[in-house]
Amino acid sequence: MLPEKQDEAFNQFYKSARFNDVLDQKTTLLLHLATAMSVACYP
Repeated sequence: MLPEKQDEAFNQFYKSARFNDVLDQKTTLLLHLATAMSVACYP
């Protein structure tokens, strides 16, 4: 578990990456899945 300040910073980063205006929703989701799988964190 992260300390509260780091957890908040990570959540802000994650939301900016997940809910962006650059990529469409499907591409963003596929990138998230590929990234998780590349570090052996299977969804």
